[in-house]
Amino acid sequence: MSENKQYFIAVDGQRVSVTEEVYRAYYKMGRRERYLEESDTAHGKVHYSGMDTAEMSGEEAIPDLDAVPIDEQVVKNALLEQLRKHLGSLNDNERELIDAMFFSNDGDGMSEREYADMIGLSKTAVHSRKIKVFEKLRGLMENKF
Repeated sequence: MSENKQYFIAVDGQRVSVTEEVYRAYYKMGRRERYLEESDTAHGKVHYSGMDTAEMSGEEAIPDLDAVPIDEQVVKNALLEQLRKHLGSLNDNERELIDAMFFSNDGDGMSEREYADMIGLSKTAVHSRKIKVFEKLRGLMENKF
């Protein structure tokens, strides 16, 4: 008698006749999905899609913990702008030292030893000059903040 029984599933709002095998597989799949959702709910799992709104997806609502906070970025940018301005008030020798040690070699800079060899001074003399330039820049920066 089950051979004469017809099976239907809903597809796009229409009833579609299918075999018993397709019918059972279709509803078994649906039941499995409901089981997994019920299990997640029972265990306190939350899906990003559950936080979707008309304006944004739930995934966009999750904060990026690796992102730099905007207030820190604003302060950093302000300090960098002040530093750039004050670098312009250094004399030629001081600027050359800063450029060589921090901006040469594709941004890697050179060591005190390399710079000392390049200009014909001792490493100690270069280190002392670098410290004096840092102190000068620190003083300029502190007067502005």
